[in-house]
Amino acid sequence: MVDLKEVADGVFWIEPTIEGINNVFSVYLIREGVVIEPGPTATLPAVQEAMQQLGMKNLSYIIPTHVHVDHAGGMGKLAELHPEATVVVHPRGAKHAIDPANLIESTRSVWGASFQERFGPVLPVAESRIKVPEDHEVLVVDGRELEFVYAPGHAPHHMAIFDRKVKGLFCGEALGLPGRGPQALPLPAVAPPSFDQDLYLETMESLRALGAKKLFFSHGGVADDADKVIAMAMDNTRALGKMILEHMQAGEPSETIGNSIREYVARLYGQELDDTDLAMTVGGYAIYFHKKGLA
Repeated sequence: MVDLKEVADGVFWIEPTIEGINNVFSVYLIREGVVIEPGPTATLPAVQEAMQQLGMKNLSYIIPTHVHVDHAGGMGKLAELHPEATVVVHPRGAKHAIDPANLIESTRSVWGASFQERFGPVLPVAESRIKVPEDHEVLVVDGRELEFVYAPGHAPHHMAIFDRKVKGLFCGEALGLPGRGPQALPLPAVAPPSFDQDLYLETMESLRALGAKKLFFSHGGVADDADKVIAMAMDNTRALGKMILEHMQAGEPSETIGNSIREYVARLYGQELDDTDLAMTVGGYAIYFHKKGLA
């Protein structure tokens, strides 16, 4: 039986796993008939089981924070299973939901040619099933107000969802990765080639202004004391960026920079970055600094 936890009034959290994949996937179900962060297709059996436990026979909305496969790869299949549901995506993500060919190709470059054998197939969503919200638009679902906030930086097609009822923010990767363990602090979620540190920090500040009490992370659990956590995420984003830039300006190769970052994160934060996360962090910052003409 899937481990289903109520993390706020009417908001439930599951953490499905995929065999052979170390990533943490967090899926949130709102009792009124909403799934936020459906995850890849391979996690959908757990989502369906959680819905059964809650007595949710129908879905009103399927909402990924952005269209990267670990957040939205299963939205097409879930929409197929629930033809009554509307899929809500950022305007810059809608085209990828309708025709996921480019999304599949970019995911293949990161996870390898056989990624769909592990994550499951990425299916398209019919254009007629898609809703594109405006920035700060409020969607009311049986009295629960969900505010959509554009949140670029990690990806240009990223949005966060603020549940006004519980003052909880479904932040995707806009506020970094929360990590694990007692020393865990949020580290930047860097996704090449579109990562932009300036936008990332601006987004963090704008999300902080919402006054959330809880943060619902998409690669980890729930954090209280949202203001403090966001401040730490901003500090860590600047610190890692500064360190990587200094190494780049010293002419060090990517492998050396990666080893330094791995040791730094382990020493200060007690976290172990795997090879994929490390490569994406160094690579994403490197592309960003090259675009800025700083290295």
